[in-house]
Amino acid sequence: MRKSTKFLAVTLAISVIFASFSGFTYYDGFGNVYLDSEKKIFDGVTYNEQIGINSANGLEHAFFVKADTVSGNVKPLVFNGQVRSVATVGAMAKYTEEQGYKVLAAINGDLYDTATGTPKGLVIHSGNIVTSGYASDRVIAFDSQGKASMQYVNLSYGLKGTLAYDDTSSGEAKRVEAPFSAAINYYNVPHGAAKGLHLFNRHYATSTKTAGSCIEVVVDCGSQDNIQLQIGKTIKGTVKSVNVDARDTPIGENEVVLSTVSGSATASQLYSMVVGSQVEINVNDNANTGLANATEAIGIYYSLVENGNVVTSGTNLNPRTAVGIKSDGTVILYAVDGRQTNSKGLNLMELANHMKALGCVYAFNMDGGGSTALYSRLPGLESTAALKNSPSGGTERKVANALLFVYQSGSGSNSAENLNLYPSLTLAMPGASVQINSYASNNLFEKVSLPGTVSYEVEGGNGNIASNGLYTAGDVEGKVNIIGTSGIISGTTQVEVVKSNLTITPSVTKLYLNAGQSSDINMSVKSGPINVVSNDKIFTWTCDENIGTIDENGLFKAGSKNAETGNIYATYNDYKITIPVQVGQLSVDFKDTVNHWAKTYIGSLAARGIANGMGDNLYLPDAQLTRAQFLALLAKTLNNVDISKANPAGFTDVPSGEWYYGYVNWGYENGIVSGMSATTFEPNANITREQMSIMLCKFAASQGIELPQNSSGINFIDQAAISSWAASYVNTVVGAGIINGQPEGDFQPQGLATRAQAAKVVYVYLNVRDGISKK
Repeated sequence: MRKSTKFLAVTLAISVIFASFSGFTYYDGFGNVYLDSEKKIFDGVTYNEQIGINSANGLEHAFFVKADTVSGNVKPLVFNGQVRSVATVGAMAKYTEEQGYKVLAAINGDLYDTATGTPKGLVIHSGNIVTSGYASDRVIAFDSQGKASMQYVNLSYGLKGTLAYDDTSSGEAKRVEAPFSAAINYYNVPHGAAKGLHLFNRHYATSTKTAGSCIEVVVDCGSQDNIQLQIGKTIKGTVKSVNVDARDTPIGENEVVLSTVSGSATASQLYSMVVGSQVEINVNDNANTGLANATEAIGIYYSLVENGNVVTSGTNLNPRTAVGIKSDGTVILYAVDGRQTNSKGLNLMELANHMKALGCVYAFNMDGGGSTALYSRLPGLESTAALKNSPSGGTERKVANALLFVYQSGSGSNSAENLNLYPSLTLAMPGASVQINSYASNNLFEKVSLPGTVSYEVEGGNGNIASNGLYTAGDVEGKVNIIGTSGIISGTTQVEVVKSNLTITPSVTKLYLNAGQSSDINMSVKSGPINVVSNDKIFTWTCDENIGTIDENGLFKAGSKNAETGNIYATYNDYKITIPVQVGQLSVDFKDTVNHWAKTYIGSLAARGIANGMGDNLYLPDAQLTRAQFLALLAKTLNNVDISKANPAGFTDVPSGEWYYGYVNWGYENGIVSGMSATTFEPNANITREQMSIMLCKFAASQGIELPQNSSGINFIDQAAISSWAASYVNTVVGAGIINGQPEGDFQPQGLATRAQAAKVVYVYLNVRDGISKK
């Protein structure tokens, strides 16, 4: 009996849920939470997940880490490499560990200029200012004790130096040197339209990256310590060179560079600075706030909650990143997935209310959307922090900076002090099995070897557990504690047995197959939005005698006669599922498919109302297929899909009066398609083979189906021609046997798909989905 592909795909998505509490706990802004999990991952630090249903948005999935940053165990750290660079949060976490830290959690930081990588807000690391930011307002700041606070930014950067000019007041020109002072407008921020005075050091880049005509003054500060700007500190140096009509001046490790565009208000001052003269640069906190005590600080995008009050009103739905501060000083790093079928995202108002419901008196929206990324390390299971949420773009986006929770590496013991138990799922039907896995961790919750064999027991006797950790649920509804022991350490996890208020969905809702063919039917079970571990043997399977036979696992075999109709029945307690069956698939013949190689595929889909002719009883099998037409084929494989209810995608080339309007909206809303640009979909463009692969994979994923992989080591002679963003999807559909390469050994990724080819792809996909095997 194969595993249900529909069930497997969703269990993987929530396989890290630990101690859970299902039900209807309500969190303002988020909605009814059906699964609320918490796992201790360090002293004073927990990793949490919530899955719930928002009354306005539907399914939501949030991830957050709560940490006590003032106890001294955990250090908050703001990561920013060179300002003119971007990296994924994962790359930042890896680099941080290379510097002697262990990363417990990390989250993407401030909004940034995508063209230059420059953060919007002020950045401070180890007490040193990394950049002033291009529009700094407020920051999350941490003092030397790790205490978090919101601080307003009102810093001024001042320059004192010496300039030379010709004094003609006596009637003859005389060279005179005089002190001058000026305000530095931006620190480690690229030139912009303001024509201000800029200061750069090696935090910015190895050069000023300026263009056009600039005046750039190189100042030698003598050492790397002397180039570090700090609030209340003055740095000193010597003018090394004054470069006129300069651009992209190199920045030495012990140097700072003053820069402005020619013709600006300060250009003449920089032009007149004296080589060899002394320069002083200072930073003052004009608001005299606690910012001077900050050792780490990072800018915010929007303020959400201040002094316990919601201070935002944004209503756009997106993936979101946030940081919150609770009344007891606990800091929360938060991410919610969005733009996905299993999580729609939150608007700013909802996010603020959820952060407040989690206990935050201050909360801030960071750079969310496609940049949203949260990393955390699970004790015993993972050696390093791993990405926990699902970025809406499919892969993690490079960002400007990140906020991390770390501790100094090298102080952990080699002995096991914690036993960490992980169920593959927390909810199970009576008689279903859940594999419990156990991993050991040391005093710092780092992965170490188990001290010996793990023995298990079920508290209360509701079910039983084998020596290998396979728990079989008992018949009593409710939470079951499972205890594991290895040597002197022990741990606990929880499974909830459920048998009522369930939603039971078969892997097929209608079955079309030929005489002698088989279909392996599987049941997907949910409690609210949460998947429940089940077993097909839990159900009682029967079918009408005229259509074939079915065994205790739901494996149906059609009889020897075609043109038979009937039903398959699956029952459990008061639940009964009926699946209509057609043995001997009906077929529609078109005038131009009678002798066509794709006749069977086209005729079968047409009979089921999935494929349509093009008029005059013609199908036009060798005509090319558009992007909108293939999307419509996929939608029609589902029963009772109301495309008219999908929210408008907003593409300018998809007008509401066109037949494909609802299909494109439905596909976009369910994450099956995206635009060819930010505003266009190109519905009438002919679809390529690699585009068809992507669309099919995303369609399967939107239905919770994981395509089985029957082939490995796929390598076409034109493999390099497959677009990088399409390669994994192509490998998946080829591995599942749904789309094949060409006889010559190539895939032709940019080749245009015909209507016949698309019909075969959809036909084969349906057989895979419905578990239909050949005779």
